[in-house]
Amino acid sequence: MPIWVFMVRYDGEMACSTHLTEKGAILTAIEDVLQYLGIEDDEDAKKVFNHNDGWRSVNPPGEAKDENEPPEWDIGKMQKMNRDQLYGVFGEWCEKTWDHHIYECEIMKTMVTG
Repeated sequence: MPIWVFMVRYDGEMACSTHLTEKGAILTAIEDVLQYLGIEDDEDAKKVFNHNDGWRSVNPPGEAKDENEPPEWDIGKMQKMNRDQLYGVFGEWCEKTWDHHIYECEIMKTMVTG
């Protein structure tokens, strides 16, 4: 029987959770990444997603800074998404953790044997 495992390493500590559905594993992973990034509302999502990790562009006076709409952050809304949509959301938020070096996560498919 296939199961999906969400694995996370944060500040040297490892944890994992097992899921009977791939969608459950993805939702858990997204929720963990959002918690790590400190995203609790739309304002947090926009702030984190539009932060350029120190490489902020300098705009001429009076010119607005370009802001991109962040991926979905509301777990309730994500529960209505399909697997492919969720992997897209997961990938976009995970990208914001790549330079942190203290946080890593992954979803793996494995089999229960007996």
